[in-house]
Amino acid sequence: MLPFTETLDAPLRDNCRHAKQVNEDNLRQILTDNAQTEFGKTYAFSSLRSVEDYRDHVPLAGYDAFAPAIQRMREGEQNVLTVYPIVSYCQTSGTTGSSKFIPLSQTALDRYSDYFERYRNRLLHKMGGRRFLINCFRTDLTQKISDTSLFSEIYFRFLYESGMMRMEEFIGGRDMIFVKGEEDMLYAKLWEALADTEFVLLESQFLYEMLNFFSYLEENWKDILTAMRERYIPLDISLSAKIKSYLLTIPIAPERLDTIEQECEQGFEGIAQRLWHRLALVSGVSNRSYQTETAALDRYLGAIPRFYLCYCASECYIGTPVAVDNYGYVLLPQNGFFEFLPYPSDGDETLLPHELTVGAMYEPVITNFSGLYRYRLGDVVKIVDYVDESPVMEFQFRKSQALNIAGEKYDMRQLESAVFSLREKGVFVENYCFGACFDSIPGKYLAVMTLMKQRGAAVFTEEQLSLLLDEALSAHNHDYADLRSLKELDAPRAILLDNTMYAQFSQQYGLNRKHGHNKPKHIFRGEVSEKQWEQIQRKAR
Repeated sequence: MLPFTETLDAPLRDNCRHAKQVNEDNLRQILTDNAQTEFGKTYAFSSLRSVEDYRDHVPLAGYDAFAPAIQRMREGEQNVLTVYPIVSYCQTSGTTGSSKFIPLSQTALDRYSDYFERYRNRLLHKMGGRRFLINCFRTDLTQKISDTSLFSEIYFRFLYESGMMRMEEFIGGRDMIFVKGEEDMLYAKLWEALADTEFVLLESQFLYEMLNFFSYLEENWKDILTAMRERYIPLDISLSAKIKSYLLTIPIAPERLDTIEQECEQGFEGIAQRLWHRLALVSGVSNRSYQTETAALDRYLGAIPRFYLCYCASECYIGTPVAVDNYGYVLLPQNGFFEFLPYPSDGDETLLPHELTVGAMYEPVITNFSGLYRYRLGDVVKIVDYVDESPVMEFQFRKSQALNIAGEKYDMRQLESAVFSLREKGVFVENYCFGACFDSIPGKYLAVMTLMKQRGAAVFTEEQLSLLLDEALSAHNHDYADLRSLKELDAPRAILLDNTMYAQFSQQYGLNRKHGHNKPKHIFRGEVSEKQWEQIQRKAR
């Protein structure tokens, strides 16, 4: 039982109590401050007197509508979308297509503050101990922030430089968190973690990265223990001399290495608590659409409590966890002006945060402090509760994440449910990615998958898995089932990989970044080739 479970502090609760007024005040300030910008003059900000005026005069829009103005701003033009000084143009991770460049102002950063850091620090100070962060951020603290950085790299640098993220609390400190140009940091992070026994918080940006961390441990623990015993870094591990020197100077008792070996030889169920007895909390972004990875991670973590960090996009920091072990994020009223578009909907009439219905789904629409106005985020969230006037949301899926070969429109929520349902047949998937293949007509789905390594698990051939996959896909999307019966979709093909091959596949097809953060990318956008997707598997054999 955690000694401190309250995730929302007093200032945030006060904002939630007055969320309606805070939301309206934000809009009033944005309109006043930006009335003389090009955008503000176009839409007569100075004459808008109410929320209703704003919604009547300014249209809903997506990124494409703002892209030309953003490009002009990147080239140096002032007062185009906003008067607020821009820190960077965050390059999105490209989950739903090509990268975008999202303006981020200092005004927005100051409002974002440090909500999840507040909670983790309160817990840490209550328990004592230290923190371990699996991620590192590819930023050089001695250089100016570039406009090709991820939001997380900019935001965490802001937290550090403003004193809200204290490096002395972390194993390895600043030099192992803000790292640029290193290739094999996962190896370095694992070495560092195994050498330590005292951290109480295990952290990542996405819990998916924690799954990669433990999978890497399971695949490589023998080799890394040998290296730690003999005090050398293998030649094929690409790390700087500085990082190698640091790892080799970390003190570690032979008895600790013996304990690690004994625990790993017993298997990896609950390995986190067995290797790190003080571990009390893990944190990282997750949601119900990642239930396949969550179930795979359960094998390593057991019942250790989880803190799901934040609901955040490059466009806006939207929500913070309402509780530990809860996928709900309470809306942060002070971070922008928020509207919600009912989903599904063919219209453009939005509702305000205090007007939403618990149990219904909506697309968030944001007006932020960085120059985006009535911006359709493309997410779909479900309202599950309220904290006073501020809604609690669960992320459901991205509207643009779908497979659509013959009109079936298989969205991410349906796909995740289909894959997770394979557990009923004894198939425990750990990682997967689907793509649309048109090597022959009709087209079909290709799926690369890794299966969990648990004792007593059944062994499946690719042919058996493909048949089970077809049944599951048909059960979770009626249009898919109809098109299969009409022979307008061919049977899917499953390609089984081990974790090493899946990592190679992810790198080859741009699913993972080497630094910053990674989140599951279950749908590959664009056409794929069966021969190409078999390539890594053939090389391994």
